[in-house]
Amino acid sequence: MGDEWLSASDIEKYGYCPLSWWLNREEEEVVTESLKEGTEEHREMGEKVGEVKEKEEHSKLLSTIIMWLAVGATLVSIMGLTFLQSQQYMSWIIRVTALIWLLAAVFFLLLSEWKVPEKRRMTYEKLIVGFAMVATVLALYSLTLPLADNTLARLAQIISLSLLIGANYWFKQSIGLTQEAKKRREELDIGDDEIEYVDRLKEKSRMLKSEEYRLRGRPDYILKVDERKIPVEVKTGRVPKGPFFSHVVQSAAYCLLLEEEEGEMPPYGIVKYGDKEFEVDYDESLRDLLINKIDEMREAIEKGEAHRHHHREGKCRNCSRREICPESLV
Repeated sequence: MGDEWLSASDIEKYGYCPLSWWLNREEEEVVTESLKEGTEEHREMGEKVGEVKEKEEHSKLLSTIIMWLAVGATLVSIMGLTFLQSQQYMSWIIRVTALIWLLAAVFFLLLSEWKVPEKRRMTYEKLIVGFAMVATVLALYSLTLPLADNTLARLAQIISLSLLIGANYWFKQSIGLTQEAKKRREELDIGDDEIEYVDRLKEKSRMLKSEEYRLRGRPDYILKVDERKIPVEVKTGRVPKGPFFSHVVQSAAYCLLLEEEEGEMPPYGIVKYGDKEFEVDYDESLRDLLINKIDEMREAIEKGEAHRHHHREGKCRNCSRREICPESLV
């Protein structure tokens, strides 16, 4: 396949016009105003998507802390009641009821650790906190009954209440982060799928690589949809009726990279133009087309030349290499 590495961006340029791609290899890239604007928009988009990912990861961490604080508060509270030396039936009824609510909280804690949709997981987390709070309140209420004084029991309730206050504080912080992330998702029109990866221009994001095809690249971001990774490429400029061919083969390149990394073919890639997005089905036909394009590019490199493959003046007019192109139509 040749030693030179190709990028998904090279695939996109070649799909637009082989000669434009070749001239871009041979000459210093021309930085136009539209290219500057596009780069800035991509930078801002990457920062915003990255912000969503960070807030949601932080919220998940807080949710785990909240769950264990709430359950811990309840356990300490109910254990504290065992120090009481009372035989009153009301006290024992309250203790048993608190224990039942605690078991309910533990049940939903176990459910939340299974592979469930994010929305359902958050519902379980709220139920955990709610059940734990009720169990703790019941245990605290039992101390208000006319019981024999017991310092250990009261100390346990103080610790339990402190843990519960901490759980409620972080619960409020978690809700705030979740709401902010949701608002940003709506602005970016991402949907509810988990953000697996983000290419942030100011940082060195992980590079996807295919050793077999000597291909590499970084999609704008990757979503996790039904446990499958879906590459997303965001394009600036006008919104077409359908994805451009060059963007289709670029999306296929990202799918090929994920296929080698994951060991299975992604069902599709996504190309977004503004608030409109297109799913590019990644099947054997598109995969073969992509591999043929890679072979053509390597043949051009071996020959030391490439030529225009279209007869459209509009393409040449919008090409950044038109001023130095020997085959330009305009």
